[in-house]
Amino acid sequence: MPAATKRKIPVCFTPGVNHTTVAEHAIGLIIALAKNFHQEINLVKQGNWERITGRELAGKTLGILGLGRIGKEVAKRARAFDMKVVAYDIYWDEPFARQHEITRIDSADQVAKQADVLTLHMNLTDENRYFINKARIATMKDHAIVVNCSRGGLIHEADVAKACQDGKLLGYAADVLEYEPMKTPHPFQEVDNIIITPHIGSRTFESVERQAVMATQNLLLMLDGQSPLAQANEI
Repeated sequence: MPAATKRKIPVCFTPGVNHTTVAEHAIGLIIALAKNFHQEINLVKQGNWERITGRELAGKTLGILGLGRIGKEVAKRARAFDMKVVAYDIYWDEPFARQHEITRIDSADQVAKQADVLTLHMNLTDENRYFINKARIATMKDHAIVVNCSRGGLIHEADVAKACQDGKLLGYAADVLEYEPMKTPHPFQEVDNIIITPHIGSRTFESVERQAVMATQNLLLMLDGQSPLAQANEI
């Protein structure tokens, strides 16, 4: 950005094109863990018929850290599952929270403590790196689920792997790792109740099309001397 600014080269981006698909991915990971889909699918394909008892989402508390575009879409879908939603965000949208019956919690720590399912939608900063670590997991409910479709550095991978192996966490699912692609050996590889997808949460045919269209529109607007869509929409 500094180099482009120095050379007076405009830089555009395409916000708001993938929040729906990332939210769907997060919900899918939550369901997969709660119902043991990944384990059961593998067992059946291996010729086994082991029926592992799952858990309902209805009536459970979903904690959302980061109630931005993606967090809001997750909240709407969670309410459709009759989940209670609590959340923390520095920039709070009270009208949205009232409309969708979301309870505002004063700190990220308290959201983590209250959640049966915790989903992360925060930016990664020096202050929240390894937010989910051994000490914080100890304060969480037994058998909580943690889902991360945000940044891999928000969790301490070895601590999360240990908590899943020990049964403190019911499971962990993520679309991100601290370092991608996964370097082997990795603490997640041999843990049955951990699901990792290869950073595909934003990649659907629909979202890629929206991104391409918006990028092209931005280019045409800039060539015509107009503001890009992101600025025009005050994003």
